[in-house]
Amino acid sequence: MPRIDRDAVLTTTDLAALATEVCGEPRGRGAGARWHCPNPDHPDNHPSMGVYPGARGYQRWKCHACGEGGTAIDLLMISSGMGVRDALADLACRVGLDQPDSPTPVRRRTSPTAPPPQEPAPPRDADPAIDAVVSAAARLLWEPIGAGARRYLHGRGFTDLLLAVNRIGFDPGPRLLPRPDGLPHRGPGVVFPVLDPDSGRAGYYQLRYLNPAMNRRYDQPVRGRALNPTVAFLSTVETPRPDVAVLCEGFPDALTVAHTGLTAVAVLGTAHAGPDGAQALTGRITARFPDTTTFLVCFDDDTATRPGKLPAGQNAAASLADRLAHRGHLVLTVMPPVGVKDLNDWWQHNPDDLHRTLTATADHFTGYLPHTALPDPTWKNHPWGMQDAAFSP
Repeated sequence: MPRIDRDAVLTTTDLAALATEVCGEPRGRGAGARWHCPNPDHPDNHPSMGVYPGARGYQRWKCHACGEGGTAIDLLMISSGMGVRDALADLACRVGLDQPDSPTPVRRRTSPTAPPPQEPAPPRDADPAIDAVVSAAARLLWEPIGAGARRYLHGRGFTDLLLAVNRIGFDPGPRLLPRPDGLPHRGPGVVFPVLDPDSGRAGYYQLRYLNPAMNRRYDQPVRGRALNPTVAFLSTVETPRPDVAVLCEGFPDALTVAHTGLTAVAVLGTAHAGPDGAQALTGRITARFPDTTTFLVCFDDDTATRPGKLPAGQNAAASLADRLAHRGHLVLTVMPPVGVKDLNDWWQHNPDDLHRTLTATADHFTGYLPHTALPDPTWKNHPWGMQDAAFSP
């Protein structure tokens, strides 16, 4: 294949037009236009993919439900199964920068016809670059440069000890924290890592941007670096009860639950708990907690502050609860109070009420087991605490 200028192809490509060809007509117009996700394995019932200007002069896309995203090359690769060379050649042909015999036909997005997997696929080896960035960010959070991130986290009600044991960090951006291509690079932001429950190493993370002018709040590694693991199992300061776990939507809510001492599980995208993903997600959760008898499902109330919005969170919660119930578990759905969107909002307004609600619900439907404190519950003695962080609880 003749050499093709990748940047020239991407700069010339009309990504919005390509998205319409591959994914169908968008909902909305302009910057607010949303397409169905190009990933055929993600049944995106409510269009979740947007197109936005990239930092290098060409457009990028992102599905805000499942986390997929990238350039026009990634869009073709994910939607049609092309390799990177074929996708680049196809785009070059479309914009007149190459003249192959004929462009590779692009199939329009369709819903998957194969049944969802019965059990989750085994995880692939983690990219060591991800753990290196997470480790550096975990140190920077406790240095002077991390003061703004700490204020943001404290404002959401998170304690220093819980932040430390979960290796929450601060990413000041690539100028001060270098990283390879494919990792979020538009900091500053807060790093929420997904840690291996046994080793404590990070194989994935989400970056919560702190700049209010950003056109999106969260970012994550590209698919080539790491796949979205769909769930994160957070650590508590106390030894959690083995009989009950709380499933919630995203890292902030899961950190909120961890303050109560209950086992906290963050679902990383409601699409994974929908009708087509709940079975695989349930397999991952129950494999991690084989002795847990009761699950509390606490997803966002998307209509609390926007009454006309579709209740995606509650629909996903119902689907996940149904799959867990089919496996013989007791499943209870806990809703925030009227007008409160999510658990963290509830925690900020009335932490005692949230604590009482979750623990009393767990106690009522299970045999109460008192929490057992760790022998020395300090972050430095945690099996994966950052030993050299400049932090004093």
